[in-house]
Amino acid sequence: MKCQPSDIYFVTEGDRGSAYWRGVDDATDVFLCSVQLVAYNSESQVRDRFAELVAAVAAHRRREFVAGSAAPASRLAGLPCETCKEPEADDVRHHAAQIADASELVLYPGGLPIGCCKVHTAAVVGGRPNTSRSAAR
Repeated sequence: MKCQPSDIYFVTEGDRGSAYWRGVDDATDVFLCSVQLVAYNSESQVRDRFAELVAAVAAHRRREFVAGSAAPASRLAGLPCETCKEPEADDVRHHAAQIADASELVLYPGGLPIGCCKVHTAAVVGGRPNTSRSAAR
């Protein structure tokens, strides 16, 4: 039988009926679920519940198929943290995966992401500049 991409079809296999899904025309068939034919043929409630189960499992397979078909573009493209092996880079990559858009990535003035191991703090200047020296102590 010729199937259209993303078809779900029902096959009789002995005493059971099985539902299969095919994501694209040249893909292999993916088993979804099966049901005993005696119950399926005699009870409308069994047919209805089986149809619901088939739809739910097929939806899961479709999401899995779409998610696995192409790697998402890296939000760190062009930055050293994208391929860095340091533990800090793992944290940066994790943070980048949590944001919706690369524009949400907080960068140091030099253009590297916050948390990058290539950024080192040389000095921290603090205090209250508008107070006299004796009051600051």
